[in-house]
Amino acid sequence: MAAQAGDAYAQLELAEIFAGGAGVPVDHTQAAFWYRKAAEQGIAKAATRMGQLHLRGAGVPQDYAEAIRWLRVAAEQAEPGAQATIGWCYQEGMGVARDYSQALVWYQQAADLGHAGARYNLGYMHAQGIGTARNDAEAMRWYARAAEQGHVRAQLNLGLMHAQGVGTERDLQSAIRWYAAAAKQGYAKAQYNLALLYAGGQGVEPDEELACLWYRKAAEQGYHKAQYSLGLHYLYGIGVERDLDQALRCFTQSAAQGYAKAWYQLGRMHARGTGTPADPAEALHCLRKSADGGYARAQYRLACKYQRGDGVPHDEIEAARWLEMAAMQGYPAAQYTLGTAYAHGRGVNVDRVCAYAWLVLAAESADPRTLEAADRLRESLTREERREAERLSREWRAVYGERTTATTA
Repeated sequence: MAAQAGDAYAQLELAEIFAGGAGVPVDHTQAAFWYRKAAEQGIAKAATRMGQLHLRGAGVPQDYAEAIRWLRVAAEQAEPGAQATIGWCYQEGMGVARDYSQALVWYQQAADLGHAGARYNLGYMHAQGIGTARNDAEAMRWYARAAEQGHVRAQLNLGLMHAQGVGTERDLQSAIRWYAAAAKQGYAKAQYNLALLYAGGQGVEPDEELACLWYRKAAEQGYHKAQYSLGLHYLYGIGVERDLDQALRCFTQSAAQGYAKAWYQLGRMHARGTGTPADPAEALHCLRKSADGGYARAQYRLACKYQRGDGVPHDEIEAARWLEMAAMQGYPAAQYTLGTAYAHGRGVNVDRVCAYAWLVLAAESADPRTLEAADRLRESLTREERREAERLSREWRAVYGERTTATTA
């Protein structure tokens, strides 16, 4: 056998077989044994693999220092996989002090040699402003180079930048192209984003059946947002035959992963007896799970229940607590109701400045009732009180604006 006879390339090939389980069970210990043999004979790829095994503790003890030693041996031979992995070690602080500028240096070396993962990481760091000033155009350039090599995350992010017009003009056809490239490789997030475009019909021809196809593919991989969206399509018969059993199943699967919107829909189905016997207790349980999960609509609905004493004890203080949670996420109905609570002292102390601040925010929805209430309260405030209220409203808007940006980025 060539590997046993000392042929370094045969040793590398045998290690790859054990590592990948090609015709044999995966055996990281055997893989490490043969990688080491090849690495000791100067095979750069084998040294890279040894470093990566020590990082993970696969077949060898987890040892970051030993990992860095092997990776540097390979990197000195201009092995791009080793260079990219050293970049990751600097980015994460594994075996070396965290140093984003050094991560960029190593990623750049690997990227210049054509390493797709390094190109993606360079794009990500430029997009997020990690170790360098944020530069969307530079991020897009590196994402594009990685995407052309088939890197699914780069394809997804490139599609997202085209869809949002970040670093380029908004171009939904290009977004579809890149989402589809990643989706066809089985990447669930890309399948979901592709479905969203076909379902939304914003700048593209809507196709609900095609949207359902991609939602289903992502849902089958356990992607919670796709399970939820597919549940909505079954619930309302959009792009598929209406099927309440399937809707309930999809929402249940999504909720089991903690998705707050799915808990909310389950609560509605249990409350109304849609596809399942009406069960007020289970409906309330689902509503609480959704509210606890941070879903503003559920928080608002739960607050209303406390205000009315609907299935829970009448409790204005508890109602105000849930209203504030929803209001701080920018939910207009909660902002209006919290504003009126401050105006009348329901669950909170009377505070006309806070009342007006919340009504100003709620009025951005252009609801006539809210506009009227805000105008009426404004007339009763002094100029200083109005200024303070407007300052508060700007401060609160900035808080939930940042949260929204962080969620959708």
